[in-house]
Parts: sequence; structure tokens; C-alpha cells
Amino acid sequence: MTLKTLIDALKARLALARRRRQDWRALSHLDAHMLRDLGLRAEQGTIVPIATEPTQAAMPAPAITDSQKTAAAEAPQKAIRVCRYCGETLA
Repeated sequence: MTLKTLIDALKARLALARRRRQDWRALSHLDAHMLRDLGLRAEQGTIVPIATEPTQAAMPAPAITDSQKTAAAEAPQKAIRVCRYCGETLA
């Protein structure tokens, strides 16, 4: 590795550490209830998500036939409206 590559890698790691420190300071004043409302929890001095999202490997993709693909391509696309506060689908 060249010296420039090492310096660039060090800069990137320092920037990441600074960002994490800023995030921690922003969340450190919240109590457990407020963190839970955000979907987070404090664990051993770090803020972590309450539940992790399932990976793609854990959920097999459904099989789509050619007729379903053509029907989906021909059907008009409807915009799914979602509440920006709670995530519920709007009628």
C-alpha cells in the first residue's frame, strides 16, 4: 500500500468515528422509553436497533410466472400512499 492510500483510509476511519460520536451524543440524552419509540435500545453503552430486519436469504422470493409478469406490465400502476408518521397504508 502506498502512503496516500493509508492516509486516505485513516481519514475515512476518523470521519466515521466522529460521526458515530456525534450520533451517540444526539441520542444519549434520551431515556429508554424514548429510545424504544424510535425503535432503538441502549445495550452495553451503545445504541442498537430493537429488531434486525430479516435478510433476503431467510425469506425465499415467490415464483412469478410469465403470465403474471405480463399482467403486471399491462396493469396501470397505482401509487401506494403511506402515512409518513406511522407507516400505515392510506385508503
